[in-house]
Amino acid sequence: MSYSHKFKLIDGQGIYTSLKNIKGARYDNKAKYYERLVGAEMFNRTIWGCSRAELQRFAAEAILHSRGTVLDIGCGGLAQTAMLYSTTSNHCTLFDRSLEMLKIAQSRLLGEKGVLPSHIGLLQGDAFDLPFANNTFDTICSFGTIHLFDNKQDFVNEILRVLKKGGRFYCYTMTGEKIIGRVFMSLFRTIGEFGKVLSERQNLALFDNEQLQVQSYRVGSVLFIYGQKIY
Repeated sequence: MSYSHKFKLIDGQGIYTSLKNIKGARYDNKAKYYERLVGAEMFNRTIWGCSRAELQRFAAEAILHSRGTVLDIGCGGLAQTAMLYSTTSNHCTLFDRSLEMLKIAQSRLLGEKGVLPSHIGLLQGDAFDLPFANNTFDTICSFGTIHLFDNKQDFVNEILRVLKKGGRFYCYTMTGEKIIGRVFMSLFRTIGEFGKVLSERQNLALFDNEQLQVQSYRVGSVLFIYGQKIY
């Protein structure tokens, strides 16, 4: 998928940017380490009390069982989702602030053929100032991103702005419901790796909006939130 009509190509294999000044994210130098960590089954089960299979099952609902255009905000290196994006026929925009994360995602998608799937676009940008008009996407995903920010409500509001009426959203985020996850996030918050730690109830309050029909469930410390923008 080409964005050459609107965004600047910064990589010959299909990574574009919507930023005026291209610069790396502060966690670019940690991207490879972070990807190995989040892709490890033991890490997910021990810290979050949730298996990779459960994370992937939820992501599959958004990526494989939806129709139309898909936006994944904070896509990272696709540790849990690369195969899903390679399989779907939906037009998908994979969006992240980190250029290094997008390069990791790109390498996973290139696979053996060495060609980026034509239905996939990789775009660098600011999640709090999405470079899209209101009501653009049929489906929006945010897998493990909300907990990274202090200004969580602004992030959720921006998701809803670019989601079409009738469109569906799929988010999961880490909560402080279990002590090991709460301690882990609190420690990493001191070095700027996590935002304010919220409970399940506090996270759900971010989606308390009359525009939305919302459902949720929790596995361990991971809260899965999904639903529809009804108007």
